[in-house]
Amino acid sequence: MLLMVATTAHSHPAPNSTLRLDFEAHGVRAEYWLPVSELGYARAGENEPDLAAYLLGRLHAESPAGEAWKIRVKAVREDRYLEHDYLVAELQLAPPPGVAARPFVLVDDVITHEVRNHIVFVVENRPSGNRLIGMLQYPNRRLSIPPDE
Repeated sequence: MLLMVATTAHSHPAPNSTLRLDFEAHGVRAEYWLPVSELGYARAGENEPDLAAYLLGRLHAESPAGEAWKIRVKAVREDRYLEHDYLVAELQLAPPPGVAARPFVLVDDVITHEVRNHIVFVVENRPSGNRLIGMLQYPNRRLSIPPDE
């Protein structure tokens, strides 16, 4: 019993994901920080070996009226933060022609469809400092990104 308590007290909490958004005139640049350990659990039952294809199958954006945005995975790199390994996907999100970059609806269950206690923090990068827009956790997979304030 004492060993269980000691092990629990010294274990590291599971890392969460962060989706960092940079708003541009005609779209959104994003960095999606995905913890390798949690991504491994989420993809255990998947047949898609390509991470970019996997991401594009589970991450979507749409206008408030439901018009689909285009998402492109520009690059994927490995990184480490607070003793956890991450895959960082560099993304470009583009609204349909004539649709503004804000507001939009983010639809995401890249990890949360399998790892139910996982949280995705959605953050806006701003010159004055980062701002938390919201969080996604199962069963919620939709987040409204508000107009610029």
